[in-house]
Amino acid sequence: MSRSFAKSTSRERITQVVEGWFLTEPLLFAAWTMHDVVEHVGIATIRVGHGRIEFNPDFIRSLRRDQLRSVLGFEAMRILLGHPYGRQQPRAELSYQASNLSVQECLRTKLPIPRAREVFGDERYDDQYFEFYYRELAERANEDEPAEEESPDDEPEQSPCDAAPESGDDQQQSQPPEDQTPDESRDDDSQVDQPIPQQSAASTLESYSDPDQVGMENTGQWDNDDLQRDEINAAVREAAETDGWGTVGGAAKEQLLATLHPKLDYRGVLRNFRQSVLSVRRRLTRMKPSRRYGFAQMGSRYDFTTKLLFAVDVSGSMGHRDLRLGFSVISHFFRYGVESIDVIWFDEDIRGEPVTLRRARSSVEVTGRGGTNFAPVMEFIDQNRDYDGLVVFTDGYAPVPSKPKNTRTRILWLFKDEATYRQMNQALRPLGRSAFLKESAR
Repeated sequence: MSRSFAKSTSRERITQVVEGWFLTEPLLFAAWTMHDVVEHVGIATIRVGHGRIEFNPDFIRSLRRDQLRSVLGFEAMRILLGHPYGRQQPRAELSYQASNLSVQECLRTKLPIPRAREVFGDERYDDQYFEFYYRELAERANEDEPAEEESPDDEPEQSPCDAAPESGDDQQQSQPPEDQTPDESRDDDSQVDQPIPQQSAASTLESYSDPDQVGMENTGQWDNDDLQRDEINAAVREAAETDGWGTVGGAAKEQLLATLHPKLDYRGVLRNFRQSVLSVRRRLTRMKPSRRYGFAQMGSRYDFTTKLLFAVDVSGSMGHRDLRLGFSVISHFFRYGVESIDVIWFDEDIRGEPVTLRRARSSVEVTGRGGTNFAPVMEFIDQNRDYDGLVVFTDGYAPVPSKPKNTRTRILWLFKDEATYRQMNQALRPLGRSAFLKESAR
């Protein structure tokens, strides 16, 4: 029998809530399980970034079950809207507040986070998107600054951040989440599962909702990440195709569908893949002084030693234009610091010995044109384990191979178009990352 909520550790509490989403909230569950959940006592509340969800255990323990459910759902929706992975703005506090507004418009939770109409004083601000709220908040902040300088002794007008917590609860109570009622949370959680007095928990939640207190900290790891955003968008597309929305309402559906990135930028995939396989060798040299001791000691020089293998599908279903497009991808790796690339081509088997390229080429003369079989390529890297990375360029029409024994060589499956990517991506995911080329790619 599982431990009661009141006696559970902070991680166990999170697990209990998230596991409950598996059947009832598949989209929130998918967003959460894309991330590593890490305890971090150095932060005040909970934050998302770089594929991690970091939480302060004291903050988690301070919450009742219904409060924790709302906070975790709030962060899951923030992930689905893509705020931590492509919505950077110069002012962290306003960025966090704008994110909170857009998520609250989607979920209408009972957390002490105001709705947009409470901040801006007009219902026309309902159900807007992140950038819209950030722009409006920034304009109001810029307008308020001169007024405060001219009348320093006057009582300043109440800003949206100051007004939100006082008016938020009354407005929110009339619209509880679909999966619970206001009385339900009190009957189930307030007496048994409440680990500390309610006043302290409310104060902690107010800190979580206050951009001035945690805005800088909670947005500090937000950064553009095409790969992470594409995985999130794939989950949203799957929810739309299979009606796997759970209790996500109509306004939230519209926001999620509107934020879908139109296509995966394969150039971003290549940059990330290059960074993951890049290796260097340190070499001591008298020609460069040591940073600490000058010319009294030898300095260090670092040389790129990355070994990359590019496997090109030359089966009959790959046209000459596809092959030219595939070889043009190699030029991107030369731009990113890779000095040489070994190229092999395959159909039902490996055709010929690897060709080492030290500069970009638009094409090379190939043989083959039979069927497609990925197994020989996997066997090749099992026999040649010194490669840092393997890029397989293909149309994808082949059985999924067995996972290679070589775990050192990272694999990127690069499909010629989106149709084959969508068909093969899930099946090949255990073997490595996937991306596809657009027709307009150069």
